[in-house]
Amino acid sequence: MRLPAAGDRSDLGPSGQVHLGSSEHSTGLLTAIRPEPKREIPNDNVPLRASTLAQVAAGSRMTKPRVCLLYTGGTIGMVRNELGLLRPPATPTEFLNHLQRLAPELSERFDLTFVPIMNKDSTEVTANDWQVMSTAIHDRLADGYDGFVVIHGTDTMHFSASAVSFALGGHLDRPVVFTGAQTSMEVLHGDARTNLVRAVAVATSDVAEVVIVFGDGIYRGCRSQKRHESRFDAFESPAFPPLGYIADEIVLSEAAVRRPIEKHDPSCSKVVGEFATGVLALLLVPGLEPEIVREVMETDACRAVILQSFGAGNVPSDLLRVIVRATNLHKPVLITSQFAANSTLHSPYEPGHAAVEAGAIATGNMTTACAVAKLRWVLARVDRKIAQMKLLESERIALVHKEMGTVFVGEMDEPRRQDESTGGWKSVQLWPSQ
Repeated sequence: MRLPAAGDRSDLGPSGQVHLGSSEHSTGLLTAIRPEPKREIPNDNVPLRASTLAQVAAGSRMTKPRVCLLYTGGTIGMVRNELGLLRPPATPTEFLNHLQRLAPELSERFDLTFVPIMNKDSTEVTANDWQVMSTAIHDRLADGYDGFVVIHGTDTMHFSASAVSFALGGHLDRPVVFTGAQTSMEVLHGDARTNLVRAVAVATSDVAEVVIVFGDGIYRGCRSQKRHESRFDAFESPAFPPLGYIADEIVLSEAAVRRPIEKHDPSCSKVVGEFATGVLALLLVPGLEPEIVREVMETDACRAVILQSFGAGNVPSDLLRVIVRATNLHKPVLITSQFAANSTLHSPYEPGHAAVEAGAIATGNMTTACAVAKLRWVLARVDRKIAQMKLLESERIALVHKEMGTVFVGEMDEPRRQDESTGGWKSVQLWPSQ
């Protein structure tokens, strides 16, 4: 039996899901879920809030927190074959049996539902897969889950977390937690079991946004990036403080978006999960020939360009003509920094100013992963308006520029422009509602 591809719910029963955590079952593992009383979510105005893992996880047997595990692939879910080589689980049951052996306390403290939506190495994840993930979460918002955990490979987790943040919008009323691992679960000293247990616990905490849980850190999904290929503290938030940390308590910072007092009506929300194709992302290196960039940029397949610049937005002068040409073709060119903590909004150097004057769009202190996801998301929205004849092709770049400068889900610091009257800087865009 294979693990179903996205949208394929065969072999999973009538609900397309597998449940773990009932106190009464015949197999010791798999059972149908039972209705539970509605849980009231505590809320207060304390800037720094802590809740012990025991308080979050335990509760009574009748009111176990309900968490939906969405499986997309990655090391954390792999099992060993008869030759000792790691492979993806062949069926949902195999994964859950593996999980039950290595982390039995999860089923004792949480009511888990396992939903396999794809089975991919994260290097194979595409923009279409971001839409599949977002839709899978949105479609289950009305099912009574306290939170969601997305099991994902680490190499592109920060891209997917950023994309899902935009697709679900700034009005989530519960956690969506991405996690993965550097080792498989059977490695005794590894991080797979720890990360999964912590992610499930955070999925029942008071946070209400898309986050990455890795090691002891809780990071805003659209502010994160991977920094190491093997260490257990593999993720960081270079331009924004972590939203919290995990020790004997889950501690959330003041910056973390909290659950509302009352849950939102899922029927009133919508997922905006379309992501455009045709985005060319280039890392600038000394001696990059502008002719090569221009030749690719001018193809019909290319709809936008991202230049990962030197320093705070600095671009070699011989690429300025490429930026001008792309702008004339109504193809936006974004400037990100190779150092995410730097801002490309106002480079103090002439090369940075020259790129913006040539028509490039600065991306503030967004990570490159977030800029890629946001540009694909924005382009899909803009091009839909053009297709519906609500926008002229000649207005394409102006609207992309405006949307990229709008803060939707806390993905960058508020853009600032110089105040000519005082010579200082002032914020020009608040985090709007969608």
